[in-house]
Amino acid sequence: MKPIFVFLLRYLFLPITSLFIDKIEGEENIPEGNNFIVAPNHLNGRDHFFIACALKKKLKDIRFVGAMDSFKTFLQSSFLYYLADTITIHRKKESREEIVAKIIKKIRKNKIIVIYPEGDSNPKNKLLKGKTGITELIKQKIPVLPIGLRIGKKGRIITIGKLMNFSQEIEKLEKATENQEDYHLILREITDKIMRQLSVLSQKPYLL
Repeated sequence: MKPIFVFLLRYLFLPITSLFIDKIEGEENIPEGNNFIVAPNHLNGRDHFFIACALKKKLKDIRFVGAMDSFKTFLQSSFLYYLADTITIHRKKESREEIVAKIIKKIRKNKIIVIYPEGDSNPKNKLLKGKTGITELIKQKIPVLPIGLRIGKKGRIITIGKLMNFSQEIEKLEKATENQEDYHLILREITDKIMRQLSVLSQKPYLL
């Protein structure tokens, strides 16, 4: 994130956001270092600020992934994307391979990547089917930190799960590169494993 935006978050936006948080659970599960993927469920555009609150000690190294073709409010504006150093993607113009390559560049620079596996915001009472794009990133042997977001009595409840590693699944992926059917089945298996964990953390069912 831009230094000016980190400053604004620390001393303006996050203190305000914290007023709308009931509690943050599982902070002990946040890794000491960087170079991991954060995978939250996605209620609405304000989730970015709640995630930033949960990871406030690592603000300068957080990079959100944001779609340029889904702006709805100021919270999703290109100016805010610029301040946050968002990894912008154009889902209608860029191929899956181009998007993954762009995100991997940031991962290799020891950044923390926040990507919503549901793809779109989802205020409904069940999770959307997870997008397998996140699993393409896991092939880089990067662990995943799942975070569940839900509405409490007065504000948001944020539950941070345990770090997820997929070494066995990555081995299976590497062996299945020549068999596209098996390859995509493994991608789906890993994605659904993440989504089931998000289901527990967010207390929203995941129905395939």
